[in-house]
Amino acid sequence: MPVIAIDLLGGDDTPLSRVLAIQQFMAEQADFEIKLFLNQTTLDSLQDTLPSLGPRLQPQVVEGQVTMDESPLLALRKKQDSSLSMAIKAVADKQADAILTAGNSGALVGFAKYWLKADFPIERPALATVLPGVPKPTLFLDIGATLEYRADDLYALAELGAAMAPGLLECGRQPEVALLNVGTEHIKGHDTVQQADRLLQASDLNYVGFCEGTHLFAGYADVVCCDGFVGNITLKACEGVLQQFKPAPKRGWWQRFKALWLGQNKDDNFNPAQYNGALLLGLDGLVVKAHGNSNQHGFYHALVRTAKYIKHQQGTSDQT
Repeated sequence: MPVIAIDLLGGDDTPLSRVLAIQQFMAEQADFEIKLFLNQTTLDSLQDTLPSLGPRLQPQVVEGQVTMDESPLLALRKKQDSSLSMAIKAVADKQADAILTAGNSGALVGFAKYWLKADFPIERPALATVLPGVPKPTLFLDIGATLEYRADDLYALAELGAAMAPGLLECGRQPEVALLNVGTEHIKGHDTVQQADRLLQASDLNYVGFCEGTHLFAGYADVVCCDGFVGNITLKACEGVLQQFKPAPKRGWWQRFKALWLGQNKDDNFNPAQYNGALLLGLDGLVVKAHGNSNQHGFYHALVRTAKYIKHQQGTSDQT
């Protein structure tokens, strides 16, 4: 039975909201077990809720906790007994098939590199997400694992995305790869993307050049790459737009725009929470990062996505 290790103490919302998400997930998914990493105080506060989840949930009491504003370097040095660290270690020790957290992104990357081995020749693992789009989805990375990239880092990132996309997207063995930039012309952009562009033009990748932000949901390429600073801001800006605008009545222009953009008609399919759960690529274990501000609904969808990643890895599901 697949096991998901969850860092219950990571994230902006309360641990109870994540427990309620777990409860919903376990009611629907009878073939998963959960290892829940939390401290004794939190365990005591949830004593009336956790027993109802049954024997498939296994609380793992730890001492430390990594806060959302904590220095990743300090956490790596002093918080190896934390819920985040121990949940990742469970994957490294083959006690869990994946780890899910809504916690500190920098600390997540640091502990993941500490406990897990690299399974791709890349210096910096990358957070990736699948963006919905028409006529096809796009693998978008890096969305926050590493804020600054050199040109050769962007080149390696493109190689990583191209290697992972066929399995995650079913897009064929030669996925189209693009670099996110301020324009599609090869003269556009700062020195780093200019140098990366030249490297990729000379590579064996199916590189299609630069793309702009307007292309992200239009199926412009199978893989779109950028540094984590640009990627994180881009993703959160898109989510912010979707959260602020409300659909107009009787399928007005906003509904028609949504249907055109996503090729879907259900409002929930346009909810950013449904795509919660970024995958940390480049390491020999499944590491999934939920949004730090995930509420019960968002964390539930991150759990669903984590389960899909596990099934995909085990060959029981064809698509994330």
